[in-house]
Amino acid sequence: MCGSLSKTALSAIKRATTKKCKEELSDVACKLKNNQLVPQRLPNYCPRKDSIAGSSLGCFHDNNQSRLLSSYGVKLPGLTIQKCVDLCAQSAFLYAGTHNGKECYCGNKKPSLEHLLTRTYCGVVCDGQSSQTCGGVDATEIFDSGVPNRDSAKLHDPIVNGTAKIAFILTLNGRALRQVTRLLRVIYRPHHVYLIHVDARQDFLFRSLLQLELKYPNIRLTRQRQSSIWGGASLLDVLLQSMEQLLEIDSQWQFVFNLSESDFPLRSIESLEALLAANPGRNFLKSHGRQTRQFIHKQGLDRVFHQCERRMWRVGDRNLPAGIRIDGGSDWVGLARSVVEFVTSPTGSNDPLLRGLKELYRYTLLPAESFFHVLILNSKFCESYADNNLRMTLWRRSQGCLCQHRHVVDWCGCSPMVFRTTDWTHLTSVMAKSTVFFARKFEAAIDQSIMNRLEEQLTNSSLSYPGLDSYWESAYHMADLTPKTNHALLAVSLSLAKHAISLLLQNSVVECPGLRPSRIIAITSYFRHDHYLGDLIHFEVDEKDVEFETLVKPLTKTTHFMDSPRILSTLQVGSDYDPKEQVLRNRLGVLSSSSKPAAIFKWTGHVNSTTSSQLAHLVWFDPSDHVRAVHHVNVTDASKVNSFNCLFSWFTIS
Repeated sequence: MCGSLSKTALSAIKRATTKKCKEELSDVACKLKNNQLVPQRLPNYCPRKDSIAGSSLGCFHDNNQSRLLSSYGVKLPGLTIQKCVDLCAQSAFLYAGTHNGKECYCGNKKPSLEHLLTRTYCGVVCDGQSSQTCGGVDATEIFDSGVPNRDSAKLHDPIVNGTAKIAFILTLNGRALRQVTRLLRVIYRPHHVYLIHVDARQDFLFRSLLQLELKYPNIRLTRQRQSSIWGGASLLDVLLQSMEQLLEIDSQWQFVFNLSESDFPLRSIESLEALLAANPGRNFLKSHGRQTRQFIHKQGLDRVFHQCERRMWRVGDRNLPAGIRIDGGSDWVGLARSVVEFVTSPTGSNDPLLRGLKELYRYTLLPAESFFHVLILNSKFCESYADNNLRMTLWRRSQGCLCQHRHVVDWCGCSPMVFRTTDWTHLTSVMAKSTVFFARKFEAAIDQSIMNRLEEQLTNSSLSYPGLDSYWESAYHMADLTPKTNHALLAVSLSLAKHAISLLLQNSVVECPGLRPSRIIAITSYFRHDHYLGDLIHFEVDEKDVEFETLVKPLTKTTHFMDSPRILSTLQVGSDYDPKEQVLRNRLGVLSSSSKPAAIFKWTGHVNSTTSSQLAHLVWFDPSDHVRAVHHVNVTDASKVNSFNCLFSWFTIS
């Protein structure tokens, strides 16, 4: 029996829509309340040599003005020596100190013997265990945490002409087929292995890539497909299942790297092989840095999440298992085969560390961003940890951390920006001073020119082929089983197809009843020189075996107010607004009753500081010409792109 559950758990259960999900959330919340969900303590198989975890270094004079252990400190209700040592070890601090019965301090600097006092100065009873003492009023008893130094494994210089067999896991989502095939073309080598996981909701991409298996024996598409959501627990399952499949497919590969459709290489695959050949057994992961307590909180590692209904629900708070060091950072990794064999081995269930971590990460947000880090640092593989995942990402926190994933997770997270041509100088400067082989994110629908430039640098030649500056991306295909069909898009597209035929026949003297559009075959967005030029509508007509294609684009209407101190230079109205990249993903602008209207706009010009009002009013009207919402817009900052989402559907704007 559970009795009353926390407000967080009750909120999740109430918001879930299916009985199955509600029952799962209730079960998780009940186990959490009864301390049955995650292990309380896990073993660490990587202690610091010549140290004993929990051994006392002595009682030292200490006070608020100059803490001996100044890296981290906290008041802990129910403090015991073990609690303090576990807390500091969890954050990879070498030393832990108890002070005045309730305070715990952590640091890496060994205290000087000049501050050593007799033990009588550390006589204050521990708040959580009366048989122990936890420092004194002006004294701290300091203990060895037993964890190793934060040292990254040294990387040896690449071996000239060195080779290593690599397995690539490509976890793909979306409809960017042309970008995916371009990535494969650049990284493909006959002696490597490629396993592709396409999101279960992306039928078009899966269907289109299946033909690769017929042509390339070292490329496979997994049939064990899952629906991956941002932050979801299923992403770790995808990686572990893919790694297990790779071991079955090929017995010779030495390293595995995971990539997405948004990745692109910065250096040749041969140069990556040369580095890997010089560093056998190394594991390439990127750590968050040294502020572990902050990382745990921001990452939500001290919270319990459960995935159902394609959402990560927050169920409650938890304490992480004691005894282990916590670390994490990026979920884009490069792992040695030995680690993959250990993680996926059936006998791995006998290892208490691995078994416990798998239980822990079943209920963890963004699990792949720390699972492998924690496993490697606390296992026999700890000395193989290289704090470099060989990747580069572009972060702009002001745009990338806008809680844009709240529709699929009870948390606010961050995502990297898409590289644009304006980022070229930054990109090349990082390449010049860092060992990086891949970067993300790239999106040809936003900026393909920077990818062209990178590929020219990779091949050391000037690219020249038809369509180099063009890009096509599928928006719909009639053979798609998933995702759900946008019937409004199809209806509007069919009307546009009929209009295109009428324009074609407007000067014809012969009637052509067989040219009446009957079915939309495909809709493809078309870009040239990084500008959206419209959607190509491919359709059938009543006449047998006759098909047409027409290019359509939303009309742009602009009105200039000459007497205004500000000029509205940009105004777009549509839906599917991406606040990170500041674009409308619904490019054709077709809106339905389920659409969420949005407006994005930018001002230019100069505002007189004496002007009494610097506000503009954005007024939304519905089809009946009734005002549905009014937004007051500050026009002072001309450089800022503004956006507003409206909370109703079906509107017109005037």
